[in-house]
Amino acid sequence: MDGTAGKAAWPQPGAHGHAVDALRALPEGGPRYEVIGGSSIVSPSATGSHNVLGRWIARILEDANPGTEYVVGTGQPVTIDDRNEPWPDIVVHPAAYLDQSPFPVDGVQLMVEVVSPSSALRDTEIKRVLYARAGVPFYWVVVPDPDADTIALAELVLEDGKYRFATHYTSGVFRTDQPWPVEIDLPALAARMAGYRRPSTGAF
Repeated sequence: MDGTAGKAAWPQPGAHGHAVDALRALPEGGPRYEVIGGSSIVSPSATGSHNVLGRWIARILEDANPGTEYVVGTGQPVTIDDRNEPWPDIVVHPAAYLDQSPFPVDGVQLMVEVVSPSSALRDTEIKRVLYARAGVPFYWVVVPDPDADTIALAELVLEDGKYRFATHYTSGVFRTDQPWPVEIDLPALAARMAGYRRPSTGAF
């Protein structure tokens, strides 16, 4: 019996790389594939600290949400075009897409990427250009440093088709009015994460 029976064939890239639709046809439950510029990128399994930090920030954003026009999502694919479908760690998108996945980039207000060693170039450079071209008005890059027990956040705002820094990698208390007023106590989050890494061994 052919050992490949029942398995979906890996799609062959066209002249401009992989199409988003072709990779969507792969069986569910396998690796997560982002499509960036027609290139398929296998995202490695996120660490617990990466997931926890993303969840904390998403919750803070969600708790500050003043209305019902937009929702805060995590780990969802966003379709930009037929050669680009990233999976941002956090995305603020129209509530109209609440039951849709993937959903189009139209109307997305904020993308957030939590940087890991394997994604640093992609998150700080490649996606910065991609999200700007897609017209996403706000982009945050979150950089945890477990050695220094710090978490830095850069806030980028779209102006004339390019991002400019509104906040340049602060490790202090971050405040912004976009996409709505929110405050994130980065030192408190860093201390909380450090407490998980180095729990107290004192007697109870």
